[in-house]
Amino acid sequence: MNPHVEPLPLLTQGHPLLEQPSRPVTWPDAELAARLPALHATLADFRARHGFGRAMSAVQAGIAKRVIVMNLGAGPLTLINPQITWRSEQTFLLWDDCLSLPGTLARVRRHCSISVRYTDEAGRTRLWQHLPDDLSELLQHEMDHLDGVLMDRRTEGDDPLRPLSERAALVDTQRRVHRLSLERMARAAASIPPEFLDSPQYDCEPLSQALGLSLTIKLDFTNPIRSFKGRGASFLLAEWLRRGEQRPLVCASAGNWGQAMAYACRATGRPLVIYASVNANPLKVERMKGLGATVIAQGHDFDAAKDAAREHAARVGGVMVEDGLEPEISEGHATLAIELLSRGDAFDAIVLPLGNGALLAGVARWIKAASPATQVLGVCAEGAPSMERSWRQKQVLRTETADTIADGIAVREPIPEALDDLQGLLDDVLLVSDEQIRQAMRLAHRHAGLLLEPAGAAGLAGVWAHRARWAGGRVATVLCGSNLTADHLQDILRSP
Repeated sequence: MNPHVEPLPLLTQGHPLLEQPSRPVTWPDAELAARLPALHATLADFRARHGFGRAMSAVQAGIAKRVIVMNLGAGPLTLINPQITWRSEQTFLLWDDCLSLPGTLARVRRHCSISVRYTDEAGRTRLWQHLPDDLSELLQHEMDHLDGVLMDRRTEGDDPLRPLSERAALVDTQRRVHRLSLERMARAAASIPPEFLDSPQYDCEPLSQALGLSLTIKLDFTNPIRSFKGRGASFLLAEWLRRGEQRPLVCASAGNWGQAMAYACRATGRPLVIYASVNANPLKVERMKGLGATVIAQGHDFDAAKDAAREHAARVGGVMVEDGLEPEISEGHATLAIELLSRGDAFDAIVLPLGNGALLAGVARWIKAASPATQVLGVCAEGAPSMERSWRQKQVLRTETADTIADGIAVREPIPEALDDLQGLLDDVLLVSDEQIRQAMRLAHRHAGLLLEPAGAAGLAGVWAHRARWAGGRVATVLCGSNLTADHLQDILRSP
C-alpha cells in the first residue's frame, strides 16, 4: 500500500449504493484516474488488516463506476468496464467471503470458468480468457457487485451463511496454494548476479514483418554461460546456502543447466559433480569442465544420465539438484517475466520453450499474477512430446524416446512437481518439428543477426509455426540459448 494515499471507507451491507448497478466508465476519466490510487490503497489496507482480499469493486468504496481493482500478488491491476464474454456450462459450489459482508461466509454457485473483456489504465482493450476456477469465482463475485448484487442473494443449500471464524476450514482449504512464491520471485530479481539480469529486449521489426505480427524478443543468452539458466541456478544456490545446505551437490544436464550450476558453484566455492549423456553436446561438456565441475558421461540420453546422477548422490550422501524440481529454480527464471513487463507492454501472448518446465512455470506464474490477460504458451519438439501430452492429460506420460535436435527440451519423463506447477497457468502447449526449429534458427540469423541453439529457438519456432494464431497481435518470446555445435551452425547457414 502506498503510505501517502489514504484508504477509503468500505461500504457494508445495508448501504443503498451496494444495491444499485454501477455506471459505465467513459475512459479516460480524469476524476476516476485520480481516485484509482485510493481504491488500490483501500484493497491493500483491508488485506493487511485481515489477511485476505484479492479484489474489490469500486462501489464497495463508494465509487459507483464499473471498475474492479485487484492484486494477485505481483502488483495492482485495474479492470475498467469489465464484461463477461463467455461462461463454462460447468458450475461448482463454494464458500465465499466479502469485504462488504464482514464476519460472514456464504455458500454460492459459480461457473467453473469465464472469459472477461475489459479496458486497462492505458486505455487498451484486454481479453482475459478461460480463467481458472479460483479467479473465475473471484471475478464473478466482483461483477455481481457492479450489478448491485451481494453474495447473500446467491446462496444455495441448507445453512448457507456461516461465521467468518470458519474461513480457514471452509475457504482456505478450497484454494490452491502454489508452491512457486511470488515474494521469492521479487527477491530473486534483487539478488541474482547482475550478469544474468536485464538482458536486452526489443521489438524486432524485421522478424515482425516476416511473421505478420508485432514481436518482442528477449536475448537471454548474452551472459557468461550463453543461456537463461544462470538465473535459476544462482538463486537456488543462494537460497540453499542461506538455509545452511552443506551436502555434496550433484546434477544431470544436457549442458546448459550444468554450466549454470558450475558457474554458481564456482562463485560460491562449492564442488559439483555433473552427469551428462554420452551423446551430450561436446561444446557444453567442455564448458562445464572449464567452469570447474567434474563431468561424468553415462547413459544414452538425458533421462538416463539423470538416473545415474541420482544413484551417485545417494552413494555419497549428496543432494541431487534436479532442474525443474526445486521451486527456487523456477522462481529465479521468473525474473525474465518481471523484465518482460517492466516497460508496461500489454502482450497478447508470451511463447517459450517447454522442456522440464522450470522456465515456463516461473514465467507463467508471474505473468498470470501481473498481466493475467496475457496468454502463456509452451513449445515442445514433436520428437519429444512427453510434456505436451502430460500437460493435456494432467498426468505424467513417459515416452520411450526423445528424438529431436533440441537437446535442451528433449524430455522423456516429466517431473510430477514441475507438471503440477504448470496447471492453471498455461493457455496451450504447441508442437513444432525439427525442421520448424531449424527455420526459426535461420529466421533469427537472417532478420536479427543472432545465432541460436535449437532449444533456444524453440519459442520462436512456435510463433513461426502458429503465426496465423496471432496475426496482427503483439507477442513476446525469449531467445534463451546460444551454445551451438558446428552442425547447428551449418543448419543456420544452409539455405532453407
